Amino acid sequence: MADRRFSRDAGSLTHRAYTLQPVRPPALRVAAWVLVCALSAAVGAAGVMAWHAQRTDTAADSCSAAPVDEGTEQTELTRTRLALAQEAAARAAVQKAADSAAADVARLNAELQFLHGQSKTKPPAHAAAPRR
Repeated sequence: MADRRFSRDAGSLTHRAYTLQPVRPPALRVAAWVLVCALSAAVGAAGVMAWHAQRTDTAADSCSAAPVDEGTEQTELTRTRLALAQEAAARAAVQKAADSAAADVARLNAELQFLHGQSKTKPPAHAAAPRR
């Protein structure tokens, strides 16, 4: 008899429709996801703030200017002006040399054109000699 009852229970269990039921309520699952997201955002913000604080400390040290004496500043300014004047004079000398070289090239081209023209108008030397 126990076997018959067991087979009847088994038969009714196999023909029912089953659906999955969540173990935790949906509100608890949503709260857990919100908590995980909030903690992730807090850890990320802390990391960014630590990185920014580290970068700010190194940048502040490298950008601080040492106090400069007025006399030293004027001496450096005078030295810089002198270097600028020397650079301008050197550029002017190079430009003058380049202009002179361009004039020489133009003159030599004119002479070459003249000589090419002279060689074309002369009769050939072997054609001028009479044949026997």
